[in-house]
Amino acid sequence: MFKLYTVGQLSNLTKISIRTLHYYEKLGLLNPIRDEINQYRQYSDRDILILQQIAILKRMKYKLSEIAVFLDQNGPVVGESSHHVVTAWMQSLEKQLKIVREQKEDLKRVEQLLFSTLYSIRVTDEVNLDEMLNFIKELDQPKDLSRSTLLQQVFTPEELKVLPIDKSGTVEMEWADILKEINKHMHEAPDSEASQKLAKRISEYASVLFHGDEQLAEKYWEYITPEDGQSPRAYGMSTEVMRYIEKILER
Repeated sequence: MFKLYTVGQLSNLTKISIRTLHYYEKLGLLNPIRDEINQYRQYSDRDILILQQIAILKRMKYKLSEIAVFLDQNGPVVGESSHHVVTAWMQSLEKQLKIVREQKEDLKRVEQLLFSTLYSIRVTDEVNLDEMLNFIKELDQPKDLSRSTLLQQVFTPEELKVLPIDKSGTVEMEWADILKEINKHMHEAPDSEASQKLAKRISEYASVLFHGDEQLAEKYWEYITPEDGQSPRAYGMSTEVMRYIEKILER
C-alpha cells in the first residue's frame, strides 16, 4: 500500500506552497486523487516523481508550458508493484540526466565563446564587430569535433588536462595582457629592454601555465605554430608574433 499525502503534508515536506501545488493542478501538471469521504486532495508517489521533474526543469529555466509538454511525452506510469515504481523513477532520472548533460555542454560552449570574445577585447582594447558577428553565428553552429579529435591525436589525456585549451580562468586571461604588450613592442629589437622584460614575463608565465613541464610547453608551442600562410591556431599567435617571441627568448 503506497503512502498518500495531504496537500499540507506535501507542502511541508517539499517547501512548495499550497498555492503553487494548486496551481500545478490547475495547469494539469499534477492530478491528485480525491478522498472518497471528504474530497480532500491526496498525493501519491507518482505526484512526488512529477514534482521532482518539475523542480529540476524549473531550475534549468524551463517554462511551465514547456514542462507540461515534457511531462506529457515522458510522464511516468507508476503501477501498484514496487518494480514499476523503481523503473519509472530510473527512466525519469535518466531522461533528466540527459537533459542536464546536454545543457551543460551548451553552457560550456557559450562560456568559451564569451571568454574568447572578452579575451580578444582585452588584447586589442577595442570591440571588433566582425568578431561579434562571428560570435552570434557560432552560437548556433555545431561544435567543431575535428579540432577536438586532432588534439587527442597529439596530446595524451593527462597533457590535455594541463593545456590552456577551452579554459577560461585568470591564468589564461593573463596571457591576453602579455599578448597586448607583445603587439606594442614586437617591432623593437629582441635585445631591447622592453623585449627582454617581456621575455622574462613570458618565461615565468609558461612555467606557471605548464607547471614547470618544459617538454609539454615545447610540444604545445609546436602544435600552435601555424604553417606559412595558415591562420593562427591560437588567438593572436600569428607567425610574426611567434617569431618575435622565439627571438627574445633566445637572448
